[in-house]
Amino acid sequence: MSWQVGFAAVSALLGEPADDVVAAMGGQVAAGGAAHWVRGLRAAPREERAREIARAVAFLVADLEKARIV
Repeated sequence: MSWQVGFAAVSALLGEPADDVVAAMGGQVAAGGAAHWVRGLRAAPREERAREIARAVAFLVADLEKARIV
C-alpha cells in the first residue's frame, strides 16, 4: 500500500473532507492512485467505505507492527 492511501485512510478516520485530503497530498496528480481511492470512497455505500478504510488501516497497523513502532 502506498503512503498516499495510508494517509487518506487515516484522514478519512479523522473525518477530513476528501477534497482536502487530496489537496494536502499535492493535488490529484501527486496523490496518484490515492486520489481515485478517496473519490471512490465518497461514492461508495457506508458499509463499503468502512470496509475499505478498515482494510487500509489494517495494512498500516501490520507495517507498524513489523517495524515495532507500536
